[in-house]
Amino acid sequence: MSKKRFYTIFSVYILLLFSWYMFIYLPQVQALNEVNTKLNEISQQVAMARRAQINLKNIKARFQKEQQRLQEEKNRFIRKNDLGKVTQTLRTTANKYDLKLTDFSPGFKEYFDAQKNSIVPLSLSISFIGRYIQIGKFIESWGELPFYLIPEELTLQKLDNNGYDIQAVIEAKLYTWNE
Repeated sequence: MSKKRFYTIFSVYILLLFSWYMFIYLPQVQALNEVNTKLNEISQQVAMARRAQINLKNIKARFQKEQQRLQEEKNRFIRKNDLGKVTQTLRTTANKYDLKLTDFSPGFKEYFDAQKNSIVPLSLSISFIGRYIQIGKFIESWGELPFYLIPEELTLQKLDNNGYDIQAVIEAKLYTWNE
């Protein structure tokens, strides 16, 4: 009987071990695998959220720089109240290039006929006296002015046959903001 008893105990032990393996161990391993899978997914989502947060900071910084650049560009469009500054700036710049500003005539008709809150090209006629090379340097410096002034037509006339001075008349457009 001891053999029978041994086989019975051994069979019960194997049956218990098999039952434990099938009903306890495998479900726990499967649950652990599911938890690890979810943990990996969450880790990936956290990593993506960190990258998104860093990207958001970069995007915000770029947006602020673009907003600042846009504001600077917007400020280059002269308002009606600032037209006197244009004359003063052109006079100062002309003096810097040894030119004498003799006439500054804006054409206000386009400005007042344009619709409000729009960019209006205001026609200007600028006359000055100086040397040819200085006139070229003066016009070349317009890109550095704090407003948009675009030359359209240049008329040069020698003042006398013996001198080097030239009278220049520039027809230009000053881009203004009509408020």
